[in-house]
Amino acid sequence: MQPPASPPDLGEPLYEAFYGLREQPFALSTDPRFMFWSASHRRAYDDLLIGLRRREGVLLLTGETGTGKTTLSRAVIDALGHRTFSALVLNPYMAGAEVLRVILRDFGLVSREEIRKGALAKADTPQLLDTLETFLRSLIPLDARAVVIIDEAQSLSPEALDQVRMLGAYEEDNQRLLQIVLCGQPNLLQTLKTEPMRALNERITRRTGLLPLLAPEVEAYVRHRLAVAGGTSTITFQHDALSLVSEYSRGLPRRVNVLCDRALEEGRIEGTTDITAAIVKRAAKSLSGPTAAMAASLAASSAAPASAPATPATRVEPQTAPANADFPSEMAPLESVTIESDHASTRGLRLPIIIGVILLLASLAAVAYYAWSITSARVDVPAPRQAANPAIGLPATALPVPTDDEIRDLLEGRWGTDLG
Repeated sequence: MQPPASPPDLGEPLYEAFYGLREQPFALSTDPRFMFWSASHRRAYDDLLIGLRRREGVLLLTGETGTGKTTLSRAVIDALGHRTFSALVLNPYMAGAEVLRVILRDFGLVSREEIRKGALAKADTPQLLDTLETFLRSLIPLDARAVVIIDEAQSLSPEALDQVRMLGAYEEDNQRLLQIVLCGQPNLLQTLKTEPMRALNERITRRTGLLPLLAPEVEAYVRHRLAVAGGTSTITFQHDALSLVSEYSRGLPRRVNVLCDRALEEGRIEGTTDITAAIVKRAAKSLSGPTAAMAASLAASSAAPASAPATPATRVEPQTAPANADFPSEMAPLESVTIESDHASTRGLRLPIIIGVILLLASLAAVAYYAWSITSARVDVPAPRQAANPAIGLPATALPVPTDDEIRDLLEGRWGTDLG
């Protein structure tokens, strides 16, 4: 058997070199340089910046996953200047003492090695709090501030959230020593309304939120990130391609990044700097699974002879995606682009569905039969006793009037007397 032919040499594997980019434009990073100021992002940024400059204790930032809460928070910290000490708690599943160690490490008080093997390795919560308070009070003469950003705060335990409340209560001369920004998904608002969280909820002085990008904002967002990476003059996203990006991503910046990054890779493979709607569709299919990606790549790279009929396995059709569908990396709408060759996997699901329907119908029939048998059951009731006179109860009928001869014959037969 002959070995398969070697794949064509695609040259430089990274598309940055192909497009002449300085860096990856759609990386999933929190670099504030890539911050895009949509209407909701600008409003949230201004709210947080004002609240921190006024040294408010606890602030709240909510938004769906992928709207850019962490990136926005970093941009706010950068705007506060070099006299701001910041700590970012990314793991909400840590215990209270672990959260304090991360804060002390990010403030620069201890190193990772000291946390693992140093004096604070076995320190309990009161010792850690005492160390933190000493540091916070040392910032007052320096006119410096300390800010803690807690990401995914909706996953914090009630105990950890209560500890956050106590951290936000540190003050000196009516001035907060530690400011806290709670970042979480919208369900955090409901958590804070519960009775155990009432004390923390009352300490929140400023609340703001991020919304998904509108369709025009998605187009501006893509162009902005390309400009930061140095690709404005070398890469073109067609209008219909950007419309698909907005539709598939539902306006969430993280999903836009994932889809556009894959679209640039598909464009490099095709050898073009013009990103079309077809390329975006193939990028979406490559994100939905390896089988779909292979079919999409073959559909794009293989050209059938003019005389040969088009095979249905290479036809790509957009379909409307369900609003609540889920997708790898939370890219639900990308599953809406389907290839007919994937229908074979759907056929494999028909037999279990048919069997389930038959079992359901059989169950319904059994229930119906049981109900019928109950309602139609007959109870034997003893028949009423026969009346002595069968005529009783029958409708009365008029008797004919007897003639004189009939009366005479009757009397003669009864008494044997000749009445003549």
